[in-house]
Amino acid sequence: MKFKTRETGSILVLVLWMLGLFTVFAVYLGISVRQRLDFLERLETRNKLLLIAEAGVKKAVSEIGNFDAQAMRVSLKTPMCNQESIFSKGVVNDGYFRVGYKYMPGDYTPDAAADDETELTMFGVNDLSGRMNINTASRSELIRLIRAVTDLEPRDADIIASSIVDWRDEDTQSLPNGAESAYYRSLSLPYNCKDRSFQALEELCYIKGINAEILPKIRSYLTVYGTGQVNINTASRSVLRALGLNKKLIRKILLFRCGEDGIATSIDDRVFINAGVLSAELSKIYALAPSEVTELNILVSQGKLSTSSEIFLIQSESALNYRKGRCQIRCVFKKDIDPDTKKAGLILSWRLRYLN
Repeated sequence: MKFKTRETGSILVLVLWMLGLFTVFAVYLGISVRQRLDFLERLETRNKLLLIAEAGVKKAVSEIGNFDAQAMRVSLKTPMCNQESIFSKGVVNDGYFRVGYKYMPGDYTPDAAADDETELTMFGVNDLSGRMNINTASRSELIRLIRAVTDLEPRDADIIASSIVDWRDEDTQSLPNGAESAYYRSLSLPYNCKDRSFQALEELCYIKGINAEILPKIRSYLTVYGTGQVNINTASRSVLRALGLNKKLIRKILLFRCGEDGIATSIDDRVFINAGVLSAELSKIYALAPSEVTELNILVSQGKLSTSSEIFLIQSESALNYRKGRCQIRCVFKKDIDPDTKKAGLILSWRLRYLN
Protein backbone atom coordinates (compact mmCIF):
# COMPACT_ATOMS: atom_id res chain seq x y z
CA MET A 1 0.00 0.00 0.00
CA LYS A 2 2.88 2.28 0.81
CA PHE A 3 4.47 1.54 -2.59
CA LYS A 4 1.30 2.52 -4.37
CA THR A 5 1.26 5.85 -2.51
CA ARG A 6 4.82 6.58 -3.66
CA GLU A 7 3.92 5.59 -7.20
CA THR A 8 0.85 7.81 -7.14
CA GLY A 9 2.92 10.69 -5.76
CA SER A 10 5.52 10.28 -8.50
CA ILE A 11 2.84 10.33 -11.16
CA LEU A 12 1.35 13.45 -9.60
CA VAL A 13 4.72 15.18 -9.59
CA LEU A 14 5.26 14.17 -13.21
CA VAL A 15 1.84 15.49 -14.18
CA LEU A 16 2.54 18.76 -12.38
CA TRP A 17 5.86 19.06 -14.15
CA MET A 18 4.16 18.47 -17.47
CA LEU A 19 1.47 21.00 -16.65
CA GLY A 20 4.18 23.47 -15.74
CA LEU A 21 6.00 22.87 -18.99
CA PHE A 22 2.80 23.20 -20.97
CA THR A 23 2.01 26.42 -19.13
CA VAL A 24 5.42 27.87 -19.88
CA PHE A 25 5.08 26.79 -23.51
CA ALA A 26 1.58 28.28 -23.72
CA VAL A 27 2.79 31.58 -22.22
CA TYR A 28 5.78 31.69 -24.59
CA LEU A 29 3.52 30.84 -27.53
CA GLY A 30 1.04 33.50 -26.45
CA ILE A 31 3.75 36.15 -26.19
CA SER A 32 5.17 35.17 -29.56
CA VAL A 33 1.73 35.25 -31.20
CA ARG A 34 0.94 38.57 -29.53
CA GLN A 35 4.19 40.06 -30.77
CA ARG A 36 3.43 38.88 -34.25
CA LEU A 37 -0.09 40.29 -34.07
CA ASP A 38 1.24 43.60 -32.77
CA PHE A 39 3.78 43.68 -35.59
CA LEU A 40 1.10 42.95 -38.19
CA GLU A 41 -1.15 45.59 -36.66
CA ARG A 42 1.63 48.19 -36.76
CA LEU A 43 2.45 47.19 -40.33
CA GLU A 44 -1.19 47.55 -41.34
CA THR A 45 -1.39 50.93 -39.59
CA ARG A 46 1.74 52.16 -41.35
CA ASN A 47 0.49 51.00 -44.72
CA LYS A 48 -2.79 52.84 -44.20
CA LEU A 49 -1.01 55.98 -43.04
CA LEU A 50 1.32 55.87 -46.04
CA LEU A 51 -1.55 55.50 -48.52
CA ILE A 52 -3.46 58.38 -46.94
CA ALA A 53 -0.36 60.64 -46.91
CA GLU A 54 0.23 59.77 -50.57
CA ALA A 55 -3.38 60.73 -51.28
CA GLY A 56 -2.57 64.17 -49.86
CA VAL A 57 0.44 64.47 -52.16
CA LYS A 58 -1.63 63.42 -55.18
CA LYS A 59 -4.31 65.97 -54.32
CA ALA A 60 -1.66 68.70 -54.11
CA VAL A 61 -0.11 67.62 -57.42
CA SER A 62 -3.57 67.70 -59.00
CA GLU A 63 -4.13 71.27 -57.80
CA ILE A 64 -0.70 72.31 -59.12
CA GLY A 65 -1.44 70.67 -62.46
CA ASN A 66 -4.77 72.50 -62.75
CA PHE A 67 -3.14 75.89 -62.16
CA ASP A 68 -2.37 77.85 -65.31
CA ALA A 69 0.88 79.62 -64.50
CA GLN A 70 0.78 81.46 -67.83
CA ALA A 71 -2.57 83.11 -67.14
CA MET A 72 -2.01 83.83 -63.45
CA ARG A 73 0.91 84.50 -61.13
CA VAL A 74 1.67 82.40 -58.06
CA SER A 75 0.70 84.23 -54.87
CA LEU A 76 -0.41 83.41 -51.33
CA LYS A 77 -4.05 83.50 -52.44
CA THR A 78 -3.51 81.01 -55.26
CA PRO A 79 -5.82 78.01 -54.48
CA MET A 80 -3.02 75.45 -54.46
CA CYS A 81 -1.07 77.59 -51.96
CA ASN A 82 -3.96 78.45 -49.66
CA GLN A 83 -7.10 76.30 -49.69
CA GLU A 84 -8.08 75.27 -46.17
CA SER A 85 -11.32 73.59 -47.26
CA ILE A 86 -9.35 71.00 -49.24
CA PHE A 87 -6.03 70.69 -47.45
CA SER A 88 -6.84 71.11 -43.74
CA LYS A 89 -8.56 67.72 -43.45
CA GLY A 90 -8.92 65.54 -46.52
CA VAL A 91 -10.94 62.50 -45.45
CA VAL A 92 -9.81 59.14 -46.84
CA ASN A 93 -11.66 56.06 -45.55
CA ASP A 94 -10.94 55.84 -41.78
CA GLY A 95 -8.27 58.54 -41.75
CA TYR A 96 -7.39 61.97 -43.11
CA PHE A 97 -4.48 64.01 -44.49
CA ARG A 98 -3.34 67.58 -44.01
CA VAL A 99 -1.20 69.46 -46.50
CA GLY A 100 0.42 72.63 -45.23
CA TYR A 101 3.42 74.34 -43.68
CA LYS A 102 4.30 76.57 -40.73
CA TYR A 103 5.09 80.27 -40.88
CA MET A 104 5.60 83.12 -38.44
CA PRO A 105 2.79 85.70 -38.07
CA GLY A 106 5.02 88.57 -39.17
CA ASP A 107 6.23 86.88 -42.35
CA TYR A 108 3.46 88.16 -44.63
CA THR A 109 1.76 90.98 -42.72
CA PRO A 110 2.64 94.68 -43.23
CA ASP A 111 3.63 95.11 -39.59
CA ALA A 112 6.15 92.83 -37.88
CA ALA A 113 4.65 90.56 -35.23
CA ALA A 114 5.82 90.24 -31.64
CA ASP A 115 8.75 87.90 -31.08
CA ASP A 116 6.80 85.64 -28.73
CA GLU A 117 4.01 84.80 -31.18
CA THR A 118 3.69 81.15 -32.11
CA GLU A 119 3.80 79.66 -35.59
CA LEU A 120 0.71 79.60 -37.81
CA THR A 121 -0.25 77.04 -40.46
CA MET A 122 -0.90 77.70 -44.13
CA PHE A 123 -2.90 74.89 -45.73
CA GLY A 124 -1.59 74.25 -49.22
CA VAL A 125 1.74 73.88 -50.99
CA ASN A 126 4.76 76.05 -50.22
CA ASP A 127 6.18 78.06 -53.12
CA LEU A 128 9.94 77.50 -52.91
CA SER A 129 10.58 80.56 -55.08
CA GLY A 130 9.47 82.59 -52.10
CA ARG A 131 12.65 81.46 -50.36
CA MET A 132 16.31 82.33 -50.86
CA ASN A 133 18.41 79.85 -52.83
CA ILE A 134 21.38 78.93 -50.64
CA ASN A 135 23.49 78.08 -53.70
CA THR A 136 23.09 81.46 -55.40
CA ALA A 137 22.62 83.93 -52.52
CA SER A 138 25.54 86.27 -51.92
CA ARG A 139 27.37 86.47 -48.62
CA SER A 140 25.76 89.83 -47.81
CA GLU A 141 22.28 88.45 -48.58
CA LEU A 142 22.89 85.50 -46.31
CA ILE A 143 24.10 87.78 -43.52
CA ARG A 144 20.97 89.93 -43.78
CA LEU A 145 18.71 86.86 -43.77
CA ILE A 146 20.42 85.30 -40.76
CA ARG A 147 20.22 88.55 -38.81
CA ALA A 148 16.55 88.98 -39.77
CA VAL A 149 15.46 85.60 -38.36
CA THR A 150 17.88 85.16 -35.45
CA ASP A 151 19.27 87.32 -32.65
CA LEU A 152 22.88 86.72 -33.69
CA GLU A 153 25.47 89.49 -33.61
CA PRO A 154 26.88 90.71 -36.97
CA ARG A 155 30.14 88.77 -36.59
CA ASP A 156 28.36 85.49 -35.74
CA ALA A 157 26.06 85.94 -38.72
CA ASP A 158 29.09 86.62 -40.91
CA ILE A 159 30.77 83.40 -39.69
CA ILE A 160 27.76 81.35 -40.80
CA ALA A 161 27.29 83.19 -44.11
CA SER A 162 30.99 83.01 -44.99
CA SER A 163 31.12 79.32 -44.06
CA ILE A 164 28.11 78.63 -46.29
CA VAL A 165 29.89 80.30 -49.22
CA ASP A 166 33.09 78.35 -48.46
CA TRP A 167 31.12 75.09 -48.32
CA ARG A 168 29.59 75.56 -51.77
CA ASP A 169 32.46 77.20 -53.71
CA GLU A 170 35.05 75.07 -55.48
CA ASP A 171 38.20 76.71 -54.12
CA THR A 172 40.02 75.84 -50.90
CA GLN A 173 40.68 79.44 -49.88
CA SER A 174 38.73 80.33 -46.76
CA LEU A 175 36.95 83.66 -46.38
CA PRO A 176 38.10 85.73 -43.33
CA ASN A 177 35.34 84.39 -41.09
CA GLY A 178 34.60 81.26 -43.10
CA ALA A 179 35.76 77.65 -42.92
CA GLU A 180 37.37 75.20 -45.32
CA SER A 181 38.64 71.65 -44.81
CA ALA A 182 41.45 72.75 -42.48
CA TYR A 183 38.87 73.86 -39.90
CA TYR A 184 36.56 70.87 -40.24
CA ARG A 185 39.47 68.40 -40.02
CA SER A 186 40.44 69.89 -36.66
CA LEU A 187 37.11 68.91 -35.08
CA SER A 188 36.73 65.90 -32.78
CA LEU A 189 34.80 64.17 -35.59
CA PRO A 190 36.68 65.44 -38.65
CA TYR A 191 35.34 65.73 -42.20
CA ASN A 192 36.16 67.65 -45.37
CA CYS A 193 34.54 70.78 -46.72
CA LYS A 194 32.29 69.82 -49.62
CA ASP A 195 33.36 72.60 -52.04
CA ARG A 196 30.30 71.93 -54.18
CA SER A 197 26.70 73.13 -54.25
CA PHE A 198 24.27 72.19 -51.51
CA GLN A 199 22.07 69.28 -52.51
CA ALA A 200 19.93 69.33 -49.34
CA LEU A 201 19.37 71.79 -46.52
CA GLU A 202 20.39 69.07 -44.07
CA GLU A 203 23.98 69.88 -45.04
CA LEU A 204 23.64 73.03 -42.94
CA CYS A 205 24.26 70.79 -39.91
CA TYR A 206 27.92 70.61 -41.00
CA ILE A 207 28.42 74.36 -41.35
CA LYS A 208 30.58 76.25 -38.88
CA GLY A 209 28.49 78.33 -36.48
CA ILE A 210 25.19 76.50 -37.00
CA ASN A 211 23.73 74.55 -34.10
CA ALA A 212 20.41 72.90 -33.20
CA GLU A 213 18.98 76.23 -32.07
CA ILE A 214 19.88 78.24 -35.16
CA LEU A 215 19.10 75.66 -37.86
CA PRO A 216 15.28 75.59 -37.42
CA LYS A 217 15.17 79.39 -37.53
CA ILE A 218 16.88 79.74 -40.91
CA ARG A 219 16.05 76.61 -42.90
CA SER A 220 12.40 77.53 -43.61
CA TYR A 221 13.64 80.63 -45.48
CA LEU A 222 16.14 78.75 -47.64
CA THR A 223 15.98 76.31 -50.54
CA VAL A 224 18.35 74.40 -52.82
CA TYR A 225 15.91 74.39 -55.75
CA GLY A 226 15.26 76.87 -58.51
CA THR A 227 17.30 79.46 -60.36
CA GLY A 228 17.70 81.84 -57.45
CA GLN A 229 14.95 84.25 -58.52
CA VAL A 230 12.64 85.23 -55.65
CA ASN A 231 8.89 85.41 -56.24
CA ILE A 232 7.92 88.82 -54.86
CA ASN A 233 4.32 87.61 -54.47
CA THR A 234 5.20 84.88 -51.95
CA ALA A 235 8.47 86.06 -50.41
CA SER A 236 8.42 86.63 -46.66
CA ARG A 237 9.46 89.84 -44.93
CA SER A 238 12.82 88.28 -43.99
CA VAL A 239 13.62 87.21 -47.56
CA LEU A 240 12.74 90.66 -48.91
CA ARG A 241 15.01 92.15 -46.25
CA ALA A 242 17.79 89.77 -47.26
CA LEU A 243 17.56 91.07 -50.83
CA GLY A 244 18.54 94.49 -49.49
CA LEU A 245 15.18 96.29 -49.58
CA ASN A 246 14.62 98.88 -46.86
CA LYS A 247 11.93 98.41 -44.21
CA LYS A 248 9.59 101.12 -45.54
CA LEU A 249 9.65 99.67 -49.05
CA ILE A 250 9.05 96.15 -47.71
CA ARG A 251 6.01 97.41 -45.79
CA LYS A 252 4.60 98.98 -48.97
CA ILE A 253 5.12 95.71 -50.86
CA LEU A 254 3.34 93.72 -48.14
CA LEU A 255 0.53 96.31 -47.94
CA PHE A 256 0.12 96.04 -51.72
CA ARG A 257 -0.08 92.26 -51.50
CA CYS A 258 -2.57 92.25 -48.60
CA GLY A 259 -5.16 94.31 -50.49
CA GLU A 260 -7.79 96.62 -49.02
CA ASP A 261 -8.41 94.60 -45.83
CA GLY A 262 -4.70 94.52 -44.92
CA ILE A 263 -4.89 90.76 -44.27
CA ALA A 264 -2.51 88.40 -46.01
CA THR A 265 -3.92 85.37 -47.92
CA SER A 266 -7.43 86.83 -48.16
CA ILE A 267 -9.53 86.97 -51.32
CA ASP A 268 -8.79 90.65 -52.08
CA ASP A 269 -5.00 90.23 -52.11
CA ARG A 270 -3.24 92.00 -54.95
CA VAL A 271 -0.70 90.24 -57.18
CA PHE A 272 2.33 91.62 -58.97
CA ILE A 273 1.94 90.59 -62.62
CA ASN A 274 5.22 91.53 -64.28
CA ALA A 275 8.63 91.56 -62.62
CA GLY A 276 9.90 94.03 -65.17
CA VAL A 277 7.54 96.80 -64.04
CA LEU A 278 7.33 96.18 -60.29
CA SER A 279 7.98 99.79 -59.34
CA ALA A 280 5.30 100.99 -61.78
CA GLU A 281 2.73 98.54 -60.39
CA LEU A 282 3.53 99.48 -56.80
CA SER A 283 3.50 103.22 -57.60
CA LYS A 284 -0.14 102.99 -58.67
CA ILE A 285 -1.10 102.34 -55.02
CA TYR A 286 1.72 103.82 -52.92
CA ALA A 287 4.09 106.70 -53.51
CA LEU A 288 7.69 105.56 -53.91
CA ALA A 289 10.77 107.57 -53.18
CA PRO A 290 13.36 107.72 -55.98
CA SER A 291 15.70 105.57 -53.87
CA GLU A 292 12.98 102.91 -53.52
CA VAL A 293 12.41 102.84 -57.27
CA THR A 294 16.14 102.43 -57.69
CA GLU A 295 16.26 99.54 -55.21
CA LEU A 296 13.55 97.63 -57.08
CA ASN A 297 14.97 98.38 -60.52
CA ILE A 298 18.43 97.16 -59.49
CA LEU A 299 17.04 93.83 -58.28
CA VAL A 300 15.00 93.46 -61.47
CA SER A 301 18.01 94.24 -63.67
CA GLN A 302 20.05 91.66 -61.74
CA GLY A 303 17.37 89.03 -62.39
CA LYS A 304 16.71 88.61 -58.66
CA LEU A 305 12.91 88.93 -58.77
CA SER A 306 10.07 87.08 -60.46
CA THR A 307 6.30 86.89 -60.10
CA SER A 308 5.76 83.18 -60.57
CA SER A 309 7.14 79.76 -59.69
CA GLU A 310 7.33 76.20 -60.91
CA ILE A 311 8.81 74.41 -57.86
CA PHE A 312 6.76 73.67 -54.75
CA LEU A 313 7.19 71.90 -51.43
CA ILE A 314 4.36 69.51 -50.55
CA GLN A 315 4.14 68.46 -46.90
CA SER A 316 1.42 65.87 -46.40
CA GLU A 317 0.72 64.40 -42.95
CA SER A 318 -1.77 61.60 -42.33
CA ALA A 319 -3.53 60.19 -39.26
CA LEU A 320 -6.15 57.52 -38.48
CA ASN A 321 -9.34 58.17 -36.56
CA TYR A 322 -8.95 55.21 -34.19
CA ARG A 323 -5.19 54.61 -33.86
CA LYS A 324 -2.17 56.58 -32.77
CA GLY A 325 0.66 57.47 -35.08
CA ARG A 326 1.15 59.72 -38.08
CA CYS A 327 2.96 59.59 -41.40
CA GLN A 328 4.63 62.59 -42.98
CA ILE A 329 5.75 62.96 -46.58
CA ARG A 330 7.84 65.92 -47.69
CA CYS A 331 8.33 66.10 -51.43
CA VAL A 332 9.48 68.75 -53.86
CA PHE A 333 7.45 68.95 -57.05
CA LYS A 334 8.33 70.78 -60.26
CA LYS A 335 5.43 71.85 -62.44
CA ASP A 336 6.31 70.95 -66.02
CA ILE A 337 3.35 69.64 -68.00
CA ASP A 338 4.45 67.30 -70.78
CA PRO A 339 2.17 67.77 -73.82
CA ASP A 340 2.67 64.13 -74.80
CA THR A 341 2.15 62.34 -71.48
CA LYS A 342 -0.03 65.05 -69.89
CA LYS A 343 1.89 64.58 -66.64
CA ALA A 344 1.75 67.56 -64.28
CA GLY A 345 5.47 67.55 -63.61
CA LEU A 346 8.32 65.83 -61.79
CA ILE A 347 9.02 64.85 -58.19
CA LEU A 348 12.51 66.13 -57.38
CA SER A 349 12.68 64.93 -53.77
CA TRP A 350 10.75 62.47 -51.58
CA ARG A 351 11.16 62.00 -47.83
CA LEU A 352 9.04 59.81 -45.61
CA ARG A 353 8.93 59.40 -41.84
CA TYR A 354 6.55 57.96 -39.27
CA LEU A 355 5.71 59.88 -36.09
CA ASN A 356 4.33 58.55 -32.83
